[in-house]
Amino acid sequence: MYQPFCEPHFLKEYFESLGSFSDDLINIRSLLPTNLQLPGEPGEEPSARRRSREEWRQLNEPDLMMELVRDIAQDLDLVSLCFKILLNVGILTNGDRCSLFLIFGSGDQRFLVSKLFDVTENSQLTDMYEHKPIRIPYGKGIVGYVAESGETVNIPDAYQDERFNKAIDMQTGFRTKSILCMPVKNNQSEIVGVAQVINKKDEEGPFTANDEKIFERYLTFCGIGITNALLFQSSVIMYKRSDSLVLLAHYIFEEQRDMNNLLRRVLKKGCEMFSSTGCRILLRESPESDGLTTVEPENGQVVKSSESFVSCFEIYTGDDIKNKESGDEYEFQNILTPQDALAKFVAEKLKTINAVPGEPIEGFEGMVCAETIGADREIRSVLAMPILNESRNVLGVVEILNKKGEERFDRNDESLFEAFTLFCGLGIYNVMNFERLIKANNAQKVVLEILSYHASANKDEVSLIEREEIPSADSLNILSFEFADHSLDTDQTVLATIRMFMDLDLINKFRIDFQSLIRWSITVRKNYRDVMYHNWRHGFNVAQMMFAMLTSGQMSQQFTDLEVFALLVGSLCHDIDHRGTTNQFQKLSDSPLANLYSTSFMEYHHFNHFLTISQVEGNNIFKSLNEKEYADFLDLTKTTILATDLALYFKHKALFKQLVENPSTNWDDGENRVLLRSMMITGCDLSAITKPWEVQRMVAEKIASEFFNQGDIERDKFGHTPAYMMDRSKRDELPKMQVGFIDNICLELYESLEKANPLFRPLLDGCLSNRRNWSNLCERRTSFADISSANITLTSINTNRVGTLSNQPEEESGVEG
Repeated sequence: MYQPFCEPHFLKEYFESLGSFSDDLINIRSLLPTNLQLPGEPGEEPSARRRSREEWRQLNEPDLMMELVRDIAQDLDLVSLCFKILLNVGILTNGDRCSLFLIFGSGDQRFLVSKLFDVTENSQLTDMYEHKPIRIPYGKGIVGYVAESGETVNIPDAYQDERFNKAIDMQTGFRTKSILCMPVKNNQSEIVGVAQVINKKDEEGPFTANDEKIFERYLTFCGIGITNALLFQSSVIMYKRSDSLVLLAHYIFEEQRDMNNLLRRVLKKGCEMFSSTGCRILLRESPESDGLTTVEPENGQVVKSSESFVSCFEIYTGDDIKNKESGDEYEFQNILTPQDALAKFVAEKLKTINAVPGEPIEGFEGMVCAETIGADREIRSVLAMPILNESRNVLGVVEILNKKGEERFDRNDESLFEAFTLFCGLGIYNVMNFERLIKANNAQKVVLEILSYHASANKDEVSLIEREEIPSADSLNILSFEFADHSLDTDQTVLATIRMFMDLDLINKFRIDFQSLIRWSITVRKNYRDVMYHNWRHGFNVAQMMFAMLTSGQMSQQFTDLEVFALLVGSLCHDIDHRGTTNQFQKLSDSPLANLYSTSFMEYHHFNHFLTISQVEGNNIFKSLNEKEYADFLDLTKTTILATDLALYFKHKALFKQLVENPSTNWDDGENRVLLRSMMITGCDLSAITKPWEVQRMVAEKIASEFFNQGDIERDKFGHTPAYMMDRSKRDELPKMQVGFIDNICLELYESLEKANPLFRPLLDGCLSNRRNWSNLCERRTSFADISSANITLTSINTNRVGTLSNQPEEESGVEG
């Protein structure tokens, strides 16, 4: 069973194949004789250039046969060719009227169709194009028997043969006497049709054995001609359909904003492509809903469905237009909550239906009619198929109604319908996604409005800071590598943040509005969550360390003003909206963040949250930047924040070590410069390990508690054994964890930073001093509860690397983060 998908790679391959085919087809005409009669070019009426039957019969048999073969040899128009064949058969057999039936379909689905029935010497070719086809079941009646058996049937008296249908004579008033019926074969002896002659003219009696012989000889040439015409007709149909699909694709990719406009054009094209008078698309669910039918990929089972369609877009043309006085070529309408039992059946069973009224459909209660389809006009034939998107959700159903001049849609229509439905699904899904995008954008605006009210600085908060005098960097002690934030209250941390911008001269260089800077700084503070460690105080401390590196460490001379700006902003926002859990926890809990980003979940979230709060009215401290500067600034800030993912540090630490040990390293090189900035922000993020012992001890207890809380959730909620450093049962091993953390991560980092800039020596010294203290506690087997009260004799600073006391792997090396 066909199940279409909306996959872009399929479209690419499909159009590539169409391109080469179309080019070849366009050149077909140049390869054919100039006097060849092509489809759509019937030429003059045969009566204007053909001999009369009497003139033909004056030729001897060989000449007559040759002339009649020549008569059909250069005609590729199927209707014109078959018309000539029947006229010529009448001449050869002196028959009164002739019919030709062609076989379509395959296997059990074969049937016979004739557009040329009861052709006489007085028939006109132009009338043949208007005839409604006659369809005969394969194997039924005289014609069906000949098609199935391949035998010639010569009936002297039709009324004596039980296979003969007398009803036709009763309807027409014509009296059928004798019948000669013979199969038409191609060059591979396959039966492609059946030719039938009725009644010898002039009361000559039944058809003779000689008639059969001549009939068979001539039909040999006719079979070849019909096969060629069918092949050419198929190539022309393929070319036209390829052209239609290219145009349909153009509609789809051109119109992706409005469902009504898209479907109006698609439905109109559907009527043209299938020569139908009606086309309908029923949508299963509205774009904002997720209640779509879902197909399980392995066995095709429907696991979720909706009971009804929410809308039906339909278009009618030709005889099915109700208001013909309007003069419109097409009648388009949109029906809300349509009732279409057939479409519901197609969507639920994922079946393609090609049916006519009165024909039973397996599994469907009822017959095809206006009532079951929910149409307000007559239904003569219908072709229906479900529309699936790339996720195998049923978006709706397409229905093509009422084939023009035909009893029903054929196999070629079904084949084309598959591609048409695929394109419909692609177009509808694109428009739905666009509408969802618009809604998401509006939702984001609402979130920003809420954020601007609840999570942004209010006027009183801004006014309070504005009235305060900004303390100097010396009085705040923010130039020191040993800075401790516990001496500052919350408002003072905001004042200290503003002082950093002032002393780096960022306010003047980037023309930052002072009130906007205050509002932005307060908003950043308020958007840090009240978790144990990764809160505003941590973000502020990381920014202070970056400020100290840029000023006391003189690194502002190494970087451009824009880099300095991005380093300070990135440091302040590097953990904004941190949830007190790690990236691994986001993945384990299948959080929305883990599904939103492919890696560095929290770091990407921190960066995007920074962007969000910066877009709130009154918070834009970057508005003086031109387009390029702003793009470069965002790239620098993003790199800064993402670099705080320790997974990236492990990836690049070896290269950084090589660079700092090479005195000829060019730090103006782009990649080297990025690596230097990344290692600096990592050094700032872990800088609590370099602070005076009392600060380090308190920080270690806080982050250990935060990690233990995560470990408790992992064990209780997910039944997962937490990592070593997050296992509360291992809390008394905190000193050992800290020693391992220093040895496996921190020492190498601060040694490399000190080699890059000797002014960073205090960071390495502080790290070594704290290692000695943690090692002391480790040797004394101090419990977690006793760490804060332990009487530790501070060791003198030893600038040499201390040997590793812990053999733990890096991922279990400590709790500092």
